[in-house]
Amino acid sequence: MSSPKASRRDFLKLTSAGVAGTALGVTSSSYARITGANDRVRVAICGVRGRGNDHIHGFSRVPGTEIAALCDVDENVSNHRLADIEKLGLPKPKSYVDVRKLLEDKDIDAISIAAPNHWHALMAIWACQAGKDVYVESRARITGLKGDNWCVP
Repeated sequence: MSSPKASRRDFLKLTSAGVAGTALGVTSSSYARITGANDRVRVAICGVRGRGNDHIHGFSRVPGTEIAALCDVDENVSNHRLADIEKLGLPKPKSYVDVRKLLEDKDIDAISIAAPNHWHALMAIWACQAGKDVYVESRARITGLKGDNWCVP
């Protein structure tokens, strides 16, 4: 996919590869060619200390994707990641400490969950209820209840 225009299906395909560590070789200059809200996916990254930092770098390389927000309970970590994003030459995202407030933001299209494992299911369910697309790397079935809740239609 060489165009910065991506459907949501293309976004999900690219994200699974891009965030997992595949370098797509796209620079931040691709953001300058984005012309409208429907031409990009505005993603929020929840939990930015460890794996979430990898998500920042992965999503920054996905065409048609904008890192619109970061969410972490530790504001010092969030501030450090905001500075890292600025060094990458990307627009400064919003910052949240409470994922529930982030999910109220109508400008967010999708969330990437990199918070501690015990938050994965709850954040994913809340995000789906809020109408957001969700990217999460998790063992979905640690207990029967947790796995069953993820599959609610």
